[in-house]
Formats: sequence, C-alpha cells, structure tokens
Amino acid sequence: MSRIALAATLVAAVTAVNCSKSAKNQEPAPLPVTKVEVPGAKGGAPETAQPASNDDSMRLKPDEGQLAIQLAGDVKAGQETIANVVVTPGPNYKINFEYPTKLTLVSPTGVTLAKAEMKAGGPEKLKGDAEAFEEKQLKFAVKLVPAQSGSYTISGSFKFAVCDKDQCLAKREPIAIQVAAK
Repeated sequence: MSRIALAATLVAAVTAVNCSKSAKNQEPAPLPVTKVEVPGAKGGAPETAQPASNDDSMRLKPDEGQLAIQLAGDVKAGQETIANVVVTPGPNYKINFEYPTKLTLVSPTGVTLAKAEMKAGGPEKLKGDAEAFEEKQLKFAVKLVPAQSGSYTISGSFKFAVCDKDQCLAKREPIAIQVAAK
C-alpha cells in the first residue's frame, strides 16, 4: 500500500470516528492499526540512534586534536607492558571533563588486559581510570601482558569530547593497539 493511500485511509477512519459520535459519553471506536514497512529498517526492535563507527562526523579532525597510541619500550612475552592512548586537543580546543569518557578494549587470544574498560569524566568530572585528565591531555595507560611472542592487535572504541569556545564535540574513535612481543 502506498504511503498516500495509507494516509488517506487513516484520515478517512479518523473522520468517520469523529463524525459518527453524537453522544458525549460514548467512547470513540479504536483506530485501525496498519503496519507500515519502513525502507531500510530491519525487523525486530527499533534501531537506536547511535552513529556508525565509520561516521566521519564523530571522528577527531586534525584541527580538533590528535589521537595517538604509544607503546612504552620493547614488548616481551610474559611481561607487563603499557600502551598509552592519548588525546591532545588542538590549539583552540580542550578536553570536556563533563562528558562520560570511555575506552573499551577487546583483547585477542594470548593477551591479558589489566582492565578492558576505562572511564573518566561525567557530571562529577572524575579522573577515574585516566592517567592524565587535563584540559590539554587525556591519557589512559593500558596495561597488557602477551602470553607468548608474536603479533597481536587489541581493538576497541574510544568515546570522548573536545570543546572550543562555542561548542563541545563528542567523538567516537576506533582503537587498534598493535603489539609485537618478543
């Protein structure tokens, strides 16, 4: 059924219900329920309004700042090492302390993480798990132990926000920490 035909049917039903009731104490008849197929929507629960991971509007632009992943020295099998995930805002930006910042990581088989989820910020502006939580630097120290030598990729997502004098911009960046253990 086309959308125009559906709309016309609903208008006619509403008009018929409203015009056929002459007594004030009568309840109106229920409107007919018609299921409408929305193009692009999948069955089941309604889709949430979360931006796709490839949504460029949620990515940190060069003038807004820089995201870097830094490994501290050589990585040795069986020993803890630290990978720092660092956001450095651009000259006209600062870290938003009120935004609920969250780094979520998934470790591959063979790598143990001290913590898979790290948080900072929020209404209380808490430092939380952040190593540095300042206007010009946000840093999480990811502690990890590779069980044996080899190459590993720890993946995840990083939610944070930066602000300039006019607005705050929420960001969602994919994370890939490359580790080559000896």
